[in-house]
Amino acid sequence: LITDTGNKLWMEGFGKPPEQTEMPAESKHLLEQAIILKHRPEIGRVIFMSTPHRGSDLARNWIGRIGSMLVKTPSKLITIGQTIREAATSDPAALQLKRFPNSIDTLAPNNRFVVAINKIPITPGIPYYTILGDRGRGDSPNSSDGVVPYWSSHLDGARSEFIAPCNHGSPLNPQAIAEVHRILKLNAQSR
Repeated sequence: LITDTGNKLWMEGFGKPPEQTEMPAESKHLLEQAIILKHRPEIGRVIFMSTPHRGSDLARNWIGRIGSMLVKTPSKLITIGQTIREAATSDPAALQLKRFPNSIDTLAPNNRFVVAINKIPITPGIPYYTILGDRGRGDSPNSSDGVVPYWSSHLDGARSEFIAPCNHGSPLNPQAIAEVHRILKLNAQSR
């Protein structure tokens, strides 16, 4: 919603543009909607709270693996996943999956989507802010909210970065809420 990916993510997965990728029209359409992103001009300011821009190691450890097993992928996505595997040419070895990745799988820091999306900049002119938690150690850049480490939440170019003394529940933290109010007032004043 705040970046223009063009076909960069598509090329990462398939090695060729959508018009040269053979797959059923419905699958291609759904996939294009999911990975060819265009910024929305009505979005004028963004606040990221505890956002894992670069993933989370929890997605790869035993907790993440258990959570991943509990997440049920909709049957329509399973069908699309099979179509994607058949159409992919970029790295056939990487696409030999036992199952279609779910939301937890795609949070792994080494996930191809996570790596690729982080190479695409936020649309210039959209101010953005980060609010992240620190469980009290106060040792940024090594800190964490217990789920998302600082290195994943931090964004160069943010107008401000607020570190709340809390765990992953920064949206419930009074200091983080006060920071959201401050940013929203800026937005109201700029109109």
